[in-house]
Amino acid sequence: MSREGAGEPALVRLEPARVLALRARVLRPARPLEAARFAGDDDPRTLHLGVLGADGEPVAVATLLCEPLPDEAQRSECAGRGWWRLRGMAVEPALRGRGLGRRLLAVCEREAAARGAHAVWCNARRTAIGFYERCGWRCVSAPFEIPGIGPHRRMVREVAALGREDGAERAGSWAR
Repeated sequence: MSREGAGEPALVRLEPARVLALRARVLRPARPLEAARFAGDDDPRTLHLGVLGADGEPVAVATLLCEPLPDEAQRSECAGRGWWRLRGMAVEPALRGRGLGRRLLAVCEREAAARGAHAVWCNARRTAIGFYERCGWRCVSAPFEIPGIGPHRRMVREVAALGREDGAERAGSWAR
């Protein structure tokens, strides 16, 4: 739901092209814009979500893709469950610590649950692990390096029950 009237930035569904600039600036600095384009961005099941600033431009973005957990051992931990992947989550550095990321992540989790996910996974940068842990996520891998990007750990969050919460903010009621 859009909460502009309550003094909060608007939460919206975005077209794939609208997430690229912020993704590139935050997650792929000094690389071409195309380095921020991910496989699956244009899949019709993929959901791009964002928080818009006062100028109407995204100040926080995240993408949900229907993608299974890649490691069989980790996948068997939650066998038979639907998986979605959180990818490309970025918040404008000057706006971090204001709850935008937490609010966006919570909506992503509920959206995944509403689409049949039992769990969501991501490759979290070392610097973001604490944020995800505070939001109920847990590490399921040893640290690993993504070449040219840096150290990460795979994390998961069980979300099946979240899709049933009454009154929970969901993207379907957001501004478009």
